Amino acid sequence: MDIVMNLEPHGWLDIFITPTSGQPIEIPASFLTDAIRDLVDKLIVLRKGANDVEITIQTEPGEYRFWIKKQSPSRVRFEVYEMSDNFSSDAVQEGRRLMSEEVPMVRLYKLMYRELKKMKDLGLDEYKKRWSGDFPQSGFTQIERYVQN
Repeated sequence: MDIVMNLEPHGWLDIFITPTSGQPIEIPASFLTDAIRDLVDKLIVLRKGANDVEITIQTEPGEYRFWIKKQSPSRVRFEVYEMSDNFSSDAVQEGRRLMSEEVPMVRLYKLMYRELKKMKDLGLDEYKKRWSGDFPQSGFTQIERYVQN
């Protein structure tokens, strides 16, 4: 599995997920909610011991959700669901599952770190201009420490 994120001008984040098998998924994430900060925060919660986390990404219209579930202390199942409505109150399993793949936890964190670092390398002012929010520096630092150890 691979994940690539490109922060576009004016509040869009293009997310490309390529599963080991199956069709690539393209998600045009909107800044309606701070999906980047949510992603960082939830990765930290997972690392600190949660059994699963759900990350919501608004796309105008509709939304996607990443559901990450621990399979063991070192492996997670990464699932992507497509929901039909923005700000859906439906349970994640009620959406259409687009992929489900088990990966080493450290692999997932390294992928996310790589993509977050690209955003940080734009510069904090440019990041804020493009995303209309501050870069999640504290969470990024925690993820950075984890992948470097």
